[in-house]
Amino acid sequence: MKRAIAEGSKLLILVLCLNFPSEAESCPGACVCYSEPKITISCQQQGLGAIPTEIPIQTQRIFLHSNKITVIRSTSFTSCRNMSILWIHSNNISLIEPGAFYGLDKLEELDLSDNTNLRSINPSTFQGLVHLHTLHLDRCGLLELSTGLFRGLFSLQYLYLQDNSLQNLLDDTFLDLANLTYLFLHGNRIKSLSENVFRGLINLDRLLLHQNRVSVIHRRAFHDLGKVMTLYLFNNNLTVLTGETMAPLVSLQYLRLNGNQWVCDCQARSLWDWFKQFKGSSSELECHLPAHLAGRDLKRLQSADLEGCVDSFNQIRTSVFSTKTRTGKLPTADPPLSPHDGGRKCCQPEMDKSFIYEAKAKAGPSSHSSRASSNNPLKDKENIAKTKPQVETDPSKNSSNKQINDSPFGTFPSAVDPPLTNLKPEFLGPIEPSTVPTKRRQGCSKKNKSRSQCRIAQPTQSTTSRLIPSLSITLLVWSLFWSC
Repeated sequence: MKRAIAEGSKLLILVLCLNFPSEAESCPGACVCYSEPKITISCQQQGLGAIPTEIPIQTQRIFLHSNKITVIRSTSFTSCRNMSILWIHSNNISLIEPGAFYGLDKLEELDLSDNTNLRSINPSTFQGLVHLHTLHLDRCGLLELSTGLFRGLFSLQYLYLQDNSLQNLLDDTFLDLANLTYLFLHGNRIKSLSENVFRGLINLDRLLLHQNRVSVIHRRAFHDLGKVMTLYLFNNNLTVLTGETMAPLVSLQYLRLNGNQWVCDCQARSLWDWFKQFKGSSSELECHLPAHLAGRDLKRLQSADLEGCVDSFNQIRTSVFSTKTRTGKLPTADPPLSPHDGGRKCCQPEMDKSFIYEAKAKAGPSSHSSRASSNNPLKDKENIAKTKPQVETDPSKNSSNKQINDSPFGTFPSAVDPPLTNLKPEFLGPIEPSTVPTKRRQGCSKKNKSRSQCRIAQPTQSTTSRLIPSLSITLLVWSLFWSC
C-alpha cells in the first residue's frame, strides 16, 4: 500500500514537471509568464505594436499596457475564455473591432484608459461581458457614448469616463447599470443633464461631475439617485439649482457646488430652503449676482437677502460676455446726462427698479439688480462710461487657485470670456432708473415731490417781470401818503 502511494506521488510530480516547461514554451516572446496566484502573461513596456497571437488558452490575467498597440482585432482574444483581467491601457489604440471581447464572459476588469485616439466605441463592443465589474475608459478622447454601449453590463460597479471630450449624455445611457456604485464623469465638456440621463442608477454611491460646463440640470435629473452619498458639481457654469432638483438625494453626505456663477436672488430661495434641512457637508456657494451679495455664501444669507429677482439673467451674461471687441476692451457706454436732462427728475413718475441700461451702439454691461441705486446716478453713469476693465490677478480671489482654460479639464475659455469675478464692481452695479429720457414733462405729484421742490424745476419768468407790479403799487401808496 505504501509502495503504491509513493509511486503515485512520483507520478504526480512527474506530470507537474512535464507541464511547467509546456507553459513556459507557450509564453509569447517579450513577455513574462507565471502561474501564481493566477496564470498571468505580462507584456507591459515592451514596445509591442500588436497584441501577441500565441496567448495560452488557460491565461487568466493579461497585462499589455504601456506599449504601441493601435488596433484590437476581433480575433485577438478568441482563445482566452478564462481571462478575468485585461489591462491594455496607455497604448495608441484608435480602433476596437466589433466582437473583440466576444465570449469573454469571465472578464471582470477591463482597462482601456489613456488611449487618447480612441474617440468612439462601437455599441456592441462590450456585449456579453456579464461579469464585468470595473471598466476604465478615462482619457480616451471620447466624443460621445453610443446608444446601448453599456447594455447588458449588469455586474458593473465602477465606470471611469473622466477626462474625455464628452459634450452630451443621452437619456438611458446607464439604464442597465443597476449595480453601479461609482460613476466618474469629471473633466469633460458636458453642458446639461436631462431628465432621464441617470435613470437606472438606483445603487449609485458616488457621482463626480466637476470641471464640466453644466449650466442646466433638469428638475428630475436625480430622480433615481436616492443612494448617492457623494456629489461633485464644482467648477461648472451653474447659476441656478432648485431645491426640487436636490430633493431625491436623500442619502447625500458630501456635496461640492463651489466654482459656479450663483445668482443669489429669489431664484435661489428653494435651494436655500433645501440647505436648511441638509445634514451633510457642503462647500461654499459663492454669490456672483446681485452685485451687493457678490462673494457671500448663499447658505449663510438671510431670507430678506433673497427678496426680489434679477431680471433676465441670460441677458446679463450675454451683455457681460459679448461686449468685448477685437482689442479686448469693452465698448464705451453712453455719455453722462446733460444738466438739462437732470433738471427733469423731480417730476418723473417712479420707475421700475429693474431698469435695463442699453448703450447706443452696442449692448454695454447691464444691471438687473433689485438693490437701490447710488445717491449720485449721474456720477455713477459717468464712471461706467470712462472706466476701463482690468483683469483681476489676485490668486486669493480664485476659489480653486487654478486657471481654468478651454481644455477638456476646464470650464471657461481663458482668453475670451472672463468670469464675472474678473470684472470691476462698477460694471455690475445698478443703474438709476431716472437716466431714462422722458418724451415730455409730466405733471407734478404730491406723492412724489412737494410743491416747492417741483416749482424749482418749472420754467419761470424773469425776476424783473415779477417785480414790476409790486413796485407800481408801492409807489402809488407813497404818493397818496405825501399828498395828504
